[in-house]
Amino acid sequence: MPYHHRYTGLVLPVALSLLTVIAVVNRSRASVGTITKADLSGAWQMTLLGNTGCGLNSLLVTFTLNGTGSATNATITSHVTQGSPCTDGSVSTGNTFTVNTLNANGTGTAGLTCGPSCGWTFNIQVAPDRSVFNAVDVSTSNPNNLLQGVAVHQ
Repeated sequence: MPYHHRYTGLVLPVALSLLTVIAVVNRSRASVGTITKADLSGAWQMTLLGNTGCGLNSLLVTFTLNGTGSATNATITSHVTQGSPCTDGSVSTGNTFTVNTLNANGTGTAGLTCGPSCGWTFNIQVAPDRSVFNAVDVSTSNPNNLLQGVAVHQ
């Protein structure tokens, strides 16, 4: 009889701990299914790093997408390398961020303007849970603009 009590004293706390962990852990909301522009509606914050017409640059972009994948309120805050022709810490408002194409699997293209005659075209990949997407500018039509980053749904 004492033999069983010794294991009961160990098994019961372990079982309760396991049940607590299972109850508390967030379950993934990732889904397999068609990803649409409407899934991306809401506020986003994107970080970009790379080379632009301003030289080496890190950018913070905030925008709110509507149900058709467009934002006309993008704000870009930049940090550029010393000696850049651009102002370090500049803030540009009223830019557009547009999801141009979006395939059912989350791949697509998007564009970000940064003022007159300024902008980038990105290849994007949206995560299955629609909480993040990555972006990379691989367009050869815009030489010396090499940006990459990640956007997080707020």
